[in-house]
Amino acid sequence: MKHRLHKIRKNSLKEQVITAIRNAIIEGKFRPGEKIPEQELAEQLGVSRTPIREAIHILEQQGLVVIVPKSGTFVAEVDLEEVQDSLYTRIALEELALHQAIERSSPKEWERLCKKLNHILNGMKDVGEGWNTIAATELDIEWHTILIDAAKNRYLSRVWRMTGLQFLIWSPERNEYPIEKARFSDIIYLHHKELLDILRSRNPEECSQAIRFHILQRLSDFDTQINLPENVFLQGHK
Repeated sequence: MKHRLHKIRKNSLKEQVITAIRNAIIEGKFRPGEKIPEQELAEQLGVSRTPIREAIHILEQQGLVVIVPKSGTFVAEVDLEEVQDSLYTRIALEELALHQAIERSSPKEWERLCKKLNHILNGMKDVGEGWNTIAATELDIEWHTILIDAAKNRYLSRVWRMTGLQFLIWSPERNEYPIEKARFSDIIYLHHKELLDILRSRNPEECSQAIRFHILQRLSDFDTQINLPENVFLQGHK
């Protein structure tokens, strides 16, 4: 061929802008309640305002920003009731995913799944020690998305991605960004290690309780403000 075409970039411009804004929120560059300056952001990223606006609408659907008519776009402040609702929704999806994954996977497939999660866990240990919040977020999202996809339920996988729930994994901590290093390491590494230890058993009830505990323990720092349901925590984890 005389004229070679350029390789297609995996991520669209809109997706790159979404990632850039989300990362800025995670790093604490944009604080809850702070206005996001569209024009300034467009100039910094070297793009027009069109992909900025497209990205903002997606981030609004995911609950990370709020668009106020005639005022602009603001980083969403943490509403504990909404956070609780989002986590309950995650629990419903991830418990379903685990039950179906156990039912539909052979012992060898389950072993491969655990090996894949263990590989991510090793990466979590590294980013936890290095205090790399962006990499940690991506690994956390990847971990839970793998669990969802292990169910071999295409509808469930679509719902997970369409709702943007995977991007709310770190939502409870948004007021604290950037997170203190010791607590950050616990969240990204130790919590997932505890979960994986139980997932290896492939016991449906134990795995269901483990994923429920794993998700709702994110509210433990707010338990004086939110009444967590009884029996939410596994014995030995109280």
